[in-house]
Amino acid sequence: MTHAHPTAILTRPAGRNTAIAQALSLQGWPILECPALEIQSVPVLPAFDTPSPENFDLIVFVSRAAVTGYRRQLPENFTWPAGVTAACMGPVTANAITRSFGVALTVLHPEGVASQDSEALWPLILGQKPLPRRVLILRGQDGREWLGEKLTKLTVAVTIHQTYQREVASWSDQVREPLLALAGSGGKAVWLLTSTHGIEAIVSKLSELNIIDWFRNSAFVLTHERLKPILAKMLDADLDRLCYKVASPEDPAIVLCFDQMIEQLKRS
Repeated sequence: MTHAHPTAILTRPAGRNTAIAQALSLQGWPILECPALEIQSVPVLPAFDTPSPENFDLIVFVSRAAVTGYRRQLPENFTWPAGVTAACMGPVTANAITRSFGVALTVLHPEGVASQDSEALWPLILGQKPLPRRVLILRGQDGREWLGEKLTKLTVAVTIHQTYQREVASWSDQVREPLLALAGSGGKAVWLLTSTHGIEAIVSKLSELNIIDWFRNSAFVLTHERLKPILAKMLDADLDRLCYKVASPEDPAIVLCFDQMIEQLKRS
């Protein structure tokens, strides 16, 4: 069967691609799900090893995975303490925070901006009166240090705590075989790439499968401007020679970007 659309290859962790896959399928896109990473819980720590929200003025969740992981580390009957503000980089994570901890708490997050990142969150933190003096940053095993460093320069006491673990995803034959068939036929693909760690994992796995040259000639939907030079570096390619578009990380914006990519591919 010949498709009018290239194949959309979705690389978010398993379970996180469903809404986008359904929307693109309805618009005629063939779909492959090739998760770059697996998100795993870290072992539940003794209560005294899990930083308690009541000891901080501001708690920053870097992702939905950070929300889920932290909730698992807290007691089942935990109640969010009054006066402690939460913060995150966008509305998707903000919704996860209120679902997990209640709608009464204040959640700082950027709205109506193309970039949902630490830089966009920063002026909201600076706008807090008084400035928070004790900040907890919840993340995976590593990540950007920018926000913590900016806070430290203002003599804010910063604690960084791991609530989940990122691992390179294992691909079954059901994932590898259609991907290899698509690459072997020279089929066109548009890849969704959403993080530095995800790009690193995909490039590593495709290099092992010996289809990295095909990947280099694909098109890419990226969810942050910062990912452009990272992708180019990982592919040892000139950014101007890559076919890509940047979307904000909400599902509707990503779906729209895929559709816009079709027009870009027609012109290339």
